[in-house]
Amino acid sequence: MSKSKCQIKPQSFHFQWHITERCNLRCKHCYLNSKFIKEELPYRDLLKIFKKYIAQMKIWGLNRNKARITFMGGEPFVRKDFFDLLQEAYSYRQTTKYGLSTNGILINQDIAQKLKALKVDYVQVSLEGREKINDFIRGRGVFKKAVKALKTLTKAGLETSISMTVTRINIKEVPYVIKLTENLGVDGIGIRRFVPIGRGRQIKKFLLNPLEIKKLYLSLLTVRAKAKIGIGLGCEDGILAQEPLYFPKSCSAGYLSFTVLPNGDIYPCRRLPIYSGNLLKQSFKEIYNSKVFQKLRDVNNINNTCKNCPYFAYCRGGAKCQSYAYFGNPFAPDYQCWRIFENLPNTSQLIHART
Repeated sequence: MSKSKCQIKPQSFHFQWHITERCNLRCKHCYLNSKFIKEELPYRDLLKIFKKYIAQMKIWGLNRNKARITFMGGEPFVRKDFFDLLQEAYSYRQTTKYGLSTNGILINQDIAQKLKALKVDYVQVSLEGREKINDFIRGRGVFKKAVKALKTLTKAGLETSISMTVTRINIKEVPYVIKLTENLGVDGIGIRRFVPIGRGRQIKKFLLNPLEIKKLYLSLLTVRAKAKIGIGLGCEDGILAQEPLYFPKSCSAGYLSFTVLPNGDIYPCRRLPIYSGNLLKQSFKEIYNSKVFQKLRDVNNINNTCKNCPYFAYCRGGAKCQSYAYFGNPFAPDYQCWRIFENLPNTSQLIHART
């Protein structure tokens, strides 16, 4: 691969930063890896990583409309120095947007006001359905606390959203959660496909089959057209390109984002756990142009079944995290693509996928 192809510059960048793996919940679909709890970095190293990010955004010439950080976990609020890190982000608010993803359990009026004062751009809270279903997935009492957090955040004037991960356990809850999003005055909802990694491997039997995913996606397109809120389908929406008038975000792993783990390790995406370097040991540029990222960006590595599809230019092979979790190969077909599969395939059925 030529040097010019290696040294690419993204048009925008999302820095997904899991500052801790510690959490006050044990959700059934969680991708937690306990090794990162033992390797969590001290605050001084978090600052080094943050400064590397800021420096790289300036080198790439990306302003705050093109650069953003999402602080994540685990649960970010379990770190006592989290607000110190947010204060640092506030100091660079002209350079980058910044928000956070939380389960909402620890949010109260005081915390909401602090987030507002620090000009946090967005807060995402997870919900999976009505109280009974949500608490079956996320833990007893979580639904009421998450809803209370969303009310507190919206009252403080913060931009909010709900994240929902869909399986057979809660697929019937989707209309309810959309309606709840509207009723709470929340700005939007992201409805994501379940990726069977981490603890989620234990509930792999609840994966939706391709035709169930198709039905869900098509119904959401209808609802989106009339909704008063934003309804996002996530970066794993590439397979929906085969439907008219829908242009997916598609998988951005290796292109427009990467994930930093609590010890500084880099993955292309938190749901695509392929080690790509460590930001304390390597430069931002070195990791972004690493062999792992170059390989992910090279469409020649995608399987022939997808490359021969008329929708490949938009889908680009579907969600690499799904392919990797299911087949062990990020370049295999997306196993929930209804153009290829009617049922969930055998995990050895790679359909001409290149390894």
